Amino acid sequence: MSILTEVSKIFESTTSDGQHQSLVAEAVTMLTSREGGLNALKQNFEQNGLGHIISSWIGNGENAGISPAQIESVLGSDCVANLARKAGISPETATQYLTKSLPQLVDALTPNGQVGKTNDLLSRGKEILAAFASKKESV
Repeated sequence: MSILTEVSKIFESTTSDGQHQSLVAEAVTMLTSREGGLNALKQNFEQNGLGHIISSWIGNGENAGISPAQIESVLGSDCVANLARKAGISPETATQYLTKSLPQLVDALTPNGQVGKTNDLLSRGKEILAAFASKKESV
């Protein structure tokens, strides 16, 4: 699937909600950071017994769903609060939004069904953010 198609799917789920869009941008930054990023997230899922969920997002099949409680358990309340603060929303709203966006973001960052190297993730994250910004401006 092309980056534009993937971003379009994410954008459609956030249309007309600037705060959700801000949260998506913050989540992309978090997932592509050099301090663990997507690899650290994958480990957190596995340590919380939810490895099957993130594996479905990384793989080429259907994405498994995730609950707000599972989001909070994997990311941790500090991380959720930080993302929420940056997006200007409550942590509860952030977890709700992330149940929709996080599976799609991980899927978009792993187009070949595997987690790439840090430079690949950074490059892919920049592409997603650029395409997302472009879609935002056209609305």
